[in-house]
Amino acid sequence: ESAAAAAESDVPPPAAGPPPHPRAALEHRASIALRSLHDFNLHAIHEREAMEIARMTRPYHTPPPPPGTSVHDVYAREKAKITLKIAGEYLHIFRPLVYACARRKFGNKSWTPFALSATMDVCSFACHEAAGGARGEDFSEAERFEMARRRAFLLYYWLRSPMFDRATLPVMNAVGRALRPIPLVGGLYDRGVAIAEEVSDHFAYTY
Repeated sequence: ESAAAAAESDVPPPAAGPPPHPRAALEHRASIALRSLHDFNLHAIHEREAMEIARMTRPYHTPPPPPGTSVHDVYAREKAKITLKIAGEYLHIFRPLVYACARRKFGNKSWTPFALSATMDVCSFACHEAAGGARGEDFSEAERFEMARRRAFLLYYWLRSPMFDRATLPVMNAVGRALRPIPLVGGLYDRGVAIAEEVSDHFAYTY
């Protein structure tokens, strides 16, 4: 046994192979990193898909109606809100047509077209406020923006005849006479009055 051990100790160790090329080692490490990143992305995608499936298959629990009311009452209330919104939109859509027809029949200086248009606007806002609450808490952000835009357009009533001819324009002319002696200011104000008259004649009635 001692002779065999001595013989084994005399055997030279196997020669080591040539060292790996640096480029090959770099490519190997890069492939490992890419494989790890791919596996991580697949895991994240599978987690998102599982969460989406769980969300879509989660049972929807409708909140119970307030005490003293039934589901039928809630449904009737929501149906009434939708009906009021539709009525308000119909009034808003057909108001320009009614106003134009009334102007054609009664003339530009009559109060009848003005009163019809204002009445339809008031009724439209009343329907929307009844459907969405006094402050629009049941409206979406887009609906609240649209209602604010429509309220701003109510200022056109001051530029419509006969309101403009009998109220707005006399007040503007009186202010203009007071500002006319002031250099530059009087001229600019007179120009503003002329623009208001143009808007009243050609644009105010189109809204």
